[in-house]
Amino acid sequence: MSDPVEAVWEDVGDAVIEPPEFVVDQLIPVGVTFVAGPPKSYKSAVELAAVMTACGIINSVMPADLSVCSGMPGRVLMLSSEATAGVIRHTAKEGFGVDIPNDMRLLAMSDPWRWRLDQAHDVRELLAWAEELDAAMICIDPLRNFHSIDENDSGGMIQMLQPLQQWAMKHKRAVVIVHHSKKLGEDKDGGKKMARADDMRGTSALFGLADAVLTVTPKNKTGLINVDAILKRGEAWERTIQLGIWGQTANESIDSETKMVFELLKTGLPSTGIAQAMKLTGNRLTECLSKLKRLGAITPDGKPTESGSVLVQNAVRKYAKKM
Repeated sequence: MSDPVEAVWEDVGDAVIEPPEFVVDQLIPVGVTFVAGPPKSYKSAVELAAVMTACGIINSVMPADLSVCSGMPGRVLMLSSEATAGVIRHTAKEGFGVDIPNDMRLLAMSDPWRWRLDQAHDVRELLAWAEELDAAMICIDPLRNFHSIDENDSGGMIQMLQPLQQWAMKHKRAVVIVHHSKKLGEDKDGGKKMARADDMRGTSALFGLADAVLTVTPKNKTGLINVDAILKRGEAWERTIQLGIWGQTANESIDSETKMVFELLKTGLPSTGIAQAMKLTGNRLTECLSKLKRLGAITPDGKPTESGSVLVQNAVRKYAKKM
């Protein structure tokens, strides 16, 4: 071995620390993010909200802390086989109350059906466009419509998606892929009602490739969803969210237990007393307090705010009986 140690190996203890980077705070990290869920689960609404945030279009589809562009807004390229540019604009304007500006910041492929991710020349052309247009994000919706590979073929699926991931990591960009998960309530899955990351269709290698998986489960027909977020580099989180679509106001929905924590805080009972009175674990109490802080119902030091009661009342979950 003629090479010195330093030329081949790097001392981890001496390396420059590289914290995780996001394109949309807490939601879309640099790299590949899958937005997964069963059919008609508002996956594309979550995707479009992230798209608008990434390209600097102010919107209130998601709660405020999930609608923050991490750096400078940039251009987004969308490949959607289910929505034309006109459909996307209509959804944003009529459904989200947002008029997308005609300044080339959000571009939709006019003929996405000719693009195949399993064709190397198509991927090269797509990435050439991304570099030419200095795109901050590429979106693919849905994955199934842009390739012909067996989704259970781990080698084939990884080989197909790796060029997109490499582009994203090299340029500190994001690739957002809408992907289907198994249908809820199937007997073979025990009739489960909540989708998780490992419910994504196809090979589990997709989960290994992903820098984030956002699994969306619908809770009613007016945009109440559960989001289970698994991050490769970052703390996982799960939240029930009312999307700000079709006249609804975006907020984080809370359960009756979190509401009770708030009511006890109003009496002046300290956190330790609340945990004992409600028989809550420390982790569960912390989760309830975090939700109330994000909602704006309590201050950072745990004191109820003037508008806290109204915010809590409006955020208590109201599920439809049937989907």
